[in-house]
Amino acid sequence: MNEEALDLLFQAGRIAARVKERIYSLVKEGVKLVEVCEAVEMMIESEGGKPAFPCNVCVDEVAAHYSPLPDDQSTIPPNALVKVDLGVHIDGYIVDTAISVSLSKEKQPLVAAAEEALRAAVKFIKAGTRLGEIGAVIQSTIQKAGFKPIKNLTGHEISRYNLHGGASIPNIAIPDIRRVAKGAVYAIEPFVSFANAAGEVVNADASTIFRLDVKKVPMAKLKLDEKALVEYIDENFKGLPYSPRWLRASKVPDPLGVHERLVKTGRIHKYPVLVEKRRQPVAQAECTVYVEENGCRVLT
Repeated sequence: MNEEALDLLFQAGRIAARVKERIYSLVKEGVKLVEVCEAVEMMIESEGGKPAFPCNVCVDEVAAHYSPLPDDQSTIPPNALVKVDLGVHIDGYIVDTAISVSLSKEKQPLVAAAEEALRAAVKFIKAGTRLGEIGAVIQSTIQKAGFKPIKNLTGHEISRYNLHGGASIPNIAIPDIRRVAKGAVYAIEPFVSFANAAGEVVNADASTIFRLDVKKVPMAKLKLDEKALVEYIDENFKGLPYSPRWLRASKVPDPLGVHERLVKTGRIHKYPVLVEKRRQPVAQAECTVYVEENGCRVLT
């Protein structure tokens, strides 16, 4: 990246860091999940950034990809373990970060283990580090604390307008000898559960986050309202994930109904909600780093 691109990336990181610190005061028993999401997304915009994806608020065994749909009345239950995952972009330069907040003393050690695993990975990574070795560091740190990593959730390389572009950062030791590159951007995100958990996530029936690849949509075959909504999504989100909540700003009549129709035809990609296989609670910690010769710069 050139200096201008790096400056935009670092600006996005500073915004994400400021917003992240303000999340702790939002996560309270009885608060609606949609209120947390919309507060986070509004803070991002008020700071001068744009959400890189819908704010995720995932409770207990829900590990990832839950962002409330319009009119969702779900609230934070007592003793919940809540993950809040947010992304910020400026002109397509993206950062991704997450925290976990436990309202239960029993689940707080999971949060501590996720945070410690993240610190260990950040300390270890530098240009030339093998991907599998990063996973080994994360796994070892989690297991030493007496817990289990989620083996099929990973961190990821980030590129412009591409949240999951390139290599994945594993959370377990795997024989991946590929090396991280100087100047690359990665989101590192350990996921942790109890020792009796399955250590993997499975798809739930629901999907709350979507993404459009306009190149794969046969525009000539769409109805007028479908074409108008596709054009709105393409113009406003540029291939990044989005929430149906965000479609209310379009001028398309019944945008949610039109969107549902497009999803059913397979013209829009949906991300299934991910839950721990044995329905055990999951904690997450995440930051985005810029890889340097002898270490990395934490952006978020």
